[in-house]
Amino acid sequence: MIRRITAFVAGVLATYVLAAVASTQMILGQVAALGLPLNFGDRVAATLHDLAGMTMAYLPLIGASLLIAFPVATLALRTVRLPRALGYALAGGAAIWALHLIMIATFGMHPVPATRTALGLALQAGAGLVGGYVFARITAGVSRTTAQ
Repeated sequence: MIRRITAFVAGVLATYVLAAVASTQMILGQVAALGLPLNFGDRVAATLHDLAGMTMAYLPLIGASLLIAFPVATLALRTVRLPRALGYALAGGAAIWALHLIMIATFGMHPVPATRTALGLALQAGAGLVGGYVFARITAGVSRTTAQ
């Protein structure tokens, strides 16, 4: 049980860090395209600011999304013949993709501005893929009896 909780937290944190960094860099890329000079220090400072600033809103949403996705993946993998890591990675990516589509439909806007583009949305889902893979790797070898 401890291993699954650790894996879940690691998957959520991996997803959050990658998603926040991707979001920040997408926005900074758009700012740079407008002609504003940005150096490496600016990018690092903005990234650290966003990592801290998005924690209260985005991190819990990612956690809730993956809390739904991973048990669904567990059930699906009992009937669908896929490599385990791929199943959890796909579940993580789909969860984050769905999270953004639900937020857009709910709020009528993009709460994470980077998702205004297909690339930005794909990068967010990619962060979920990585989070799902992290979860799968850490829980590899955990039997059903020890996981309960």
